[in-house]
Amino acid sequence: MLNRFLTLVLSLMLLVGPASADDLTLTGDVFYRERMALPPGATLHVGLVALSGGQPVVGAGASIPAGGQVPLQFSLAIRSDVAKSGGTFGLVAEIRVGGSAMWRNSPAMPVDLTAPVPVSILVTRVPVAPAPPEPEAVPNIADTTWTVTSISGSPVLGTTPLTLAIAADLRIDGHAGCNSFFTQATLDAAKLQFAPPASTRMACEPVVMAQESAFFAALVAVNSYELSDDSLRLLDAAEVPLIGLVRAKE
Repeated sequence: MLNRFLTLVLSLMLLVGPASADDLTLTGDVFYRERMALPPGATLHVGLVALSGGQPVVGAGASIPAGGQVPLQFSLAIRSDVAKSGGTFGLVAEIRVGGSAMWRNSPAMPVDLTAPVPVSILVTRVPVAPAPPEPEAVPNIADTTWTVTSISGSPVLGTTPLTLAIAADLRIDGHAGCNSFFTQATLDAAKLQFAPPASTRMACEPVVMAQESAFFAALVAVNSYELSDDSLRLLDAAEVPLIGLVRAKE
């Protein structure tokens, strides 16, 4: 499949006033190595930071069109005052999903503002930071890996288990029977929702692929949940069960 390129134009100006002939433009692209498609609603953020301490100088972001894929091209117009300041600078790029950074480059990519050249920024998955344990009063659905047993009332097919791992900060990873996937969840009391998942692109038997598509469709339709001992049911807005799960055995 041909890559779709996104041109992200970020105009960064430190001082108010008309542009001069000495203003410069930084160009390049942002990419990651995982074979994953970006889910709807993903955004790209690029910022210029000072290398002596990492303080942000300026930055901006833009939505990635549906179906957008890496590499994502960007162009940053920067006032000449920045280059003339004599400092050392770098670029930090983030791809965010559901408001959380899923990929980021660290450390910053050094750039020479006196003689800018196109740069390629490799971003890597942001590790999930440990979070304090949930209070006892909060239902224990996080910090747990769940095994899917049914989708829309039909038992799961195939030999590969379908899994849904919910981290303490509600980042989601799992396996959908053929492809691995990840997404972000939001939890408010009994209301549980999932952002559209991003997945790898392996092909399996048609029946497995159909089940995987049904699983992803059910996941984004989830609106609430019911927890009973080691069983979890994900429900739609009408409280119709969509996905049945059990706590995975360690």
